Amino acid sequence: MKRDKLNHITHQQYRKVKKYGKNILPGYDVETIHQFRVSYKRLRAFLRMIAEADGKKKGVAISKNLKAAYRVSGDIRDRQLQQQRIRKATRHDVIKPKAYLSLLQKEISKLKPGLVEILSANPVDKSKKKTDAAMPHLFPENKFRDFVHKKRDAIDEIIKERHFTDTNIHTIRKNLKDLFYNFEIYGEHGQGMLAHGIWKGKDDQYFAGLLDELGQFQDQCIAISLIKPQWLNTLPRNNHTQLERIRKVWQKDKLEKKQFLIKKLKNEPVLQPSSPK
Repeated sequence: MKRDKLNHITHQQYRKVKKYGKNILPGYDVETIHQFRVSYKRLRAFLRMIAEADGKKKGVAISKNLKAAYRVSGDIRDRQLQQQRIRKATRHDVIKPKAYLSLLQKEISKLKPGLVEILSANPVDKSKKKTDAAMPHLFPENKFRDFVHKKRDAIDEIIKERHFTDTNIHTIRKNLKDLFYNFEIYGEHGQGMLAHGIWKGKDDQYFAGLLDELGQFQDQCIAISLIKPQWLNTLPRNNHTQLERIRKVWQKDKLEKKQFLIKKLKNEPVLQPSSPK
């Protein structure tokens, strides 16, 4: 793949990031933020692959300000989703945890000005200019296969070692997402056949399902982490008691989900080495 095609692909990805970034303000819609972050992750996966192959990790990396927009928008969305989860978890309760919901809203309000400032500085165009200039003249197919093998081996190592910490399960998800996004991008440009021999008899639907399950587990981890002890200590006793109860339920659900994922990853190999080409 030559430089002009690489830049064409990144142009398409940046365009989506910019589109959703513009639409975030002023409503901060949960789904719009989600689409912005998904578009960012697709772009990041492609640039990460190019950077690792070309040995220019700094040059081809997304700009610091656009990374900050991704991070802050994620913090806002996490708290918005937490409000939804808490309302759902207490829908049958006579007394609602209003103090905790208000605390989450205050956290969101603190984060919003920072996101406005970052997005107002046009970080997408600035990042595109930076990465376009650093793009290599050629990205050969064997570099794509090398990237796939590297990600596959990283996943395989965790599974073989049976070291399924929450962090490692998240690492499996991140590596699978990098693979999935890049297969999608390559498929869009007529090179999806490179994927053959990498999947172990699984189709896109299988991996979409697995990624969804891994994503649900990550969401559970975030939900539990947002019931912070230092926050609970500032809340009225009835809120404190409610949230402790909810956290225990969520921790039980998380453990069950984790056991399910571990069993699936151990007993059903996800990837296999591709046959030599």
